[in-house]
Amino acid sequence: MDTEPTEDEAKEETEAEEEKPKGPRAPNNTDYLAGAMLANGIIWIWMQALSLIGEDVLIVPKGLLTDLSFLIYVFGGYYAATLVCKRADTQHLIVGLKTAGYASVMALVIMVTMINQLKISIVLFMSISLFAGGVLGGYMFVRKRLQKRRLEFEASS
Repeated sequence: MDTEPTEDEAKEETEAEEEKPKGPRAPNNTDYLAGAMLANGIIWIWMQALSLIGEDVLIVPKGLLTDLSFLIYVFGGYYAATLVCKRADTQHLIVGLKTAGYASVMALVIMVTMINQLKISIVLFMSISLFAGGVLGGYMFVRKRLQKRRLEFEASS
């Protein structure tokens, strides 16, 4: 027979739940995959925009577009790593690297399925850019967090 717990039993259960020590927050695999999707989404939107422009309309040199592509790839890794770092309380640089790793693997899978003749230079270019963005995102998040703590410390003293 199912009987509902008495008030004392319910109170003991809630107290036991409250006493559990809570460790620092850490992102889970879903968070890393979401960051990887975001980074790759930014990259693939940029690639589609480049393919829609066409070479006839293009008045910008191709070298400049290559440099701009590098910056877009770094930005994708940076933005994704920054958002995933918001879910972590510690080890932000490692979180940024993990996010970049997930994004690089996902980019490789996407490229293998979409591009017939995949060149290793494209894969390396994108992976290096994503890892640079991931490290930059983790570092900038740590820097912003330290600056916030410093301002709180100065305000309290």
